[in-house]
Amino acid sequence: MREFANGMQQAMSGAINAAWLRHRSGELCLALALAPVFTWAEPFGVDDDPFLARLGFWGGVLASWFIVTALTEPWLARSALYRDLGPKTRRAAVIALAALPMIPVTGAAINALNGWEASFGEVSELYFQIIIVGSLVTMLGDKLVPVLVRDTAPRALPVTVSDPPSAAAEDIRAASPSACPLIARLPTDLRGPVLCLEMQDHYVRVHTGRGAALVLMRLRDAIAETAPVAGRQVHRSWWVADEAVERFERAGRAGSVRLRDGRRVPVSQRYLQDVEQAWGTAS
Repeated sequence: MREFANGMQQAMSGAINAAWLRHRSGELCLALALAPVFTWAEPFGVDDDPFLARLGFWGGVLASWFIVTALTEPWLARSALYRDLGPKTRRAAVIALAALPMIPVTGAAINALNGWEASFGEVSELYFQIIIVGSLVTMLGDKLVPVLVRDTAPRALPVTVSDPPSAAAEDIRAASPSACPLIARLPTDLRGPVLCLEMQDHYVRVHTGRGAALVLMRLRDAIAETAPVAGRQVHRSWWVADEAVERFERAGRAGSVRLRDGRRVPVSQRYLQDVEQAWGTAS
């Protein structure tokens, strides 16, 4: 729990900027809009309380859910295992983990309304209820919030990034930043040669020789802004720069490319033939 709390603190300190706040404001508006719906539906056993009390309960719980998931996702993104998952699996992992700190938040709110005892059975039941409600709210948020906060010039959301493990990391950092529009969206200290792009829900994580940052945009739009940097898409969630590739490794009907910073990027079957032709002998 201490490691989780420390990770959350790092995620919060690195994530708060204009784009982050704009997205959170959209989620807050959605939480307030959904509060009357859940007040009418009456889950969580708070149906005997006054309407205004239940309305305040749901507004607070839904707003808390969006905040907790917003902090959980960049914390999980520090893990290479999480980054290798598909978009839907990553979303499920965020929901499952975010539901844990929501137990005391929701339990305390229920207790304030009509009393609640934190027994093993009650906590287990509340956890699964939070999973169900959280999944529904997250699905609606993924669809509606980007529309509410649509921006013609999305900015980057910086995240905590570990130093590249490869010995070539210093050479990557020392190289001149690639002159492409996407780089201009990044914080100054992260502007370096583009290594790869990673789709994460409605964001794209831009990996450079100096770190990584999230940008609120679609992967195809981000790829368009990498020009004139040469590269190609190798997976529905990944694009890599040609100069960043060290070698290609095949494993049955799939494969991966190893980048100069030591990162392994998955190659899906759809792109396997083109990638193997391009980098099958890369070294």
